[in-house]
Amino acid sequence: MTRIADIMLKQLPEQHMLTHRKTINFFAEYADFMGETINDILQLIEENKALPSSGPIVCFHNIDLEKLDVEIGFATPRSIEAKDEIRSLTHPIRTVALTIDRGPYEKQDPTLEELMQWVPDHDYQAIGGIYYHYLNGEEQSENDYLTEMYLPIKKQED
Repeated sequence: MTRIADIMLKQLPEQHMLTHRKTINFFAEYADFMGETINDILQLIEENKALPSSGPIVCFHNIDLEKLDVEIGFATPRSIEAKDEIRSLTHPIRTVALTIDRGPYEKQDPTLEELMQWVPDHDYQAIGGIYYHYLNGEEQSENDYLTEMYLPIKKQED
């Protein structure tokens, strides 16, 4: 709906995560996949006597909505052993182009388009998926949803 922060460069620290990655039909499967994955990961974190270090983080590895390669996860304070479909991974320190959107999820495309255009306009190239970090829950009005959006990047080579 509305970009509420300047697009900026950030360097993210090393980040431990628990994720579930799957190829799905966005329209038919996303809501169920998201709900089940969140519950499964939070249960695994609790079983390991830890707390999540983030809200849900979703990475879209492609943009084909009928065969969407999507990964849903949570940052964790330490590495936690994988279980069933849930995998444990550690992202290295990485540079990202980042902004924050406020509003309904289905109206975030203009913010994403601005972010994606900012990258080449500033002599960078994207080197990974499109990340959405949900900063608050769905307890408030959808007009108040806050989503941090970021792209891992590197300087363009001549």
